[in-house]
Amino acid sequence: MSKKVPCIQHVMDTSQGLNRHMTTRAAVMTGVGGTIGTGLFLSSGDVISTAGPGGAIVMYLIGGLIVWLMTTCLGEMSAAMPVSGSLQAYSTEFVGPAMGFTIGWVNWIGGAMTITAQVVASAIIMRDIIPNSPTWLWIVVFSALLFGVNMLDVKIFGNISFWASSIKLIMIVAFVIVGAGMMGGLGSGDAVGFSNFSDGAFPTGLAGMGAVILTSFYAYAGTEIVASTAGEIRDENKMGRAINITLLVLIGSVVISIAIVAALLPWQQANVLGSPFVYVFRNAGMPSAALIVNIVVLTSALTSGNYFTFACARYLWSMAKFEQAPKYFAKTNKNGVPARSLIVSMLFAMIGIVAQFVAEDTVYLFIVYFIGGANIFMYSVICISQYRFRKRYIAEGGDLKDLKFRVASYPLVPILGVLAFLVMLVVSLIDASQRTGIIVSAICYIGIYILATLYVKKHGDARAKNIDM
Repeated sequence: MSKKVPCIQHVMDTSQGLNRHMTTRAAVMTGVGGTIGTGLFLSSGDVISTAGPGGAIVMYLIGGLIVWLMTTCLGEMSAAMPVSGSLQAYSTEFVGPAMGFTIGWVNWIGGAMTITAQVVASAIIMRDIIPNSPTWLWIVVFSALLFGVNMLDVKIFGNISFWASSIKLIMIVAFVIVGAGMMGGLGSGDAVGFSNFSDGAFPTGLAGMGAVILTSFYAYAGTEIVASTAGEIRDENKMGRAINITLLVLIGSVVISIAIVAALLPWQQANVLGSPFVYVFRNAGMPSAALIVNIVVLTSALTSGNYFTFACARYLWSMAKFEQAPKYFAKTNKNGVPARSLIVSMLFAMIGIVAQFVAEDTVYLFIVYFIGGANIFMYSVICISQYRFRKRYIAEGGDLKDLKFRVASYPLVPILGVLAFLVMLVVSLIDASQRTGIIVSAICYIGIYILATLYVKKHGDARAKNIDM
């Protein structure tokens, strides 16, 4: 059996294993619902306005292909070694302790910045619903809401996570159906068709497409959830099917919905000061539908923000317990809440107040680029880890038939994954609008890796049994 292979056994012995209890349907819903959010509903406005309708579709297709490369790599390891803190466990075992240490902090910082992104996105949506309302007020209100819920009882939001995911998917399906009807003349009587494409599918050329490489990929940020949840499926033989179905549904939902938005909304009218999905209904003279979409997008942003608030607090607490973060954060209050870790994680959300003095769209996109830098780093490490895992697995006598899920073509898939993220890095550095966020991100994570290397040399191989982000 594959579990007797030394590298697999070592990961399972040094990490906290997960019980396989999920159904395929639940895994697909968790993967798709947990990934789709403001990266699609809000950030797509920047992609369409910068790259044009055709450029937007191409970039989301490319993003889907790249995320497929990474997710299948993680899927193979998750199926073979279903452990909590999988990203950190795999990078520690197959790249090195210092890299595992670094991935833990990259995961936490990226998650904390995602809280900021969701809070700022929520404030942008509220400004669209209530024009001229102050951005800082909504940022404070939503930050206080997330903090309060997590200090008292996270189940308030946790119990509706499944339904929130369902609502998002239902909205996408409804939008596709209604949008297709509008393209054919439903409502106005004028068939729009693909006239926006014929008027200029690629108005800004390759430069415009390169300028949105991080923003378009942000729609798929968090896709590692797909592989992690697949590793918990009750029937091990259905893991591959669950991963493939989830990716197909996810990429299909994103690309089809973007194609319809781009067909109905002139690219010059798109931006990130409001959801392009809302603009479509508003332009069609359907304010009630536009309001409903805004509420769904707001709900999506807040539930995502709540998840990352919950996860980040416990991630920092876990790292502190295993001496990968200051021991100060290893304490909990009388309710069992890691309050100190929660407070520090929530401080990132307050960075969004800068939006009041700069511009909410500028701050939001900077955060997206910063998170993009973290994803490039983390997802590249996932591909490298899978490459080294398979190499060791075979060298230690492992049988490929024992792997419940395998990448489509090894070593081509992990190599293409690393190359794709390298290209993404180079293109984002060439574009001035994305460069600053990437540079700040790189300085942050390179610094952490240097400190992690020094720490491991002094203290040895410390392994934290962390939760997945």
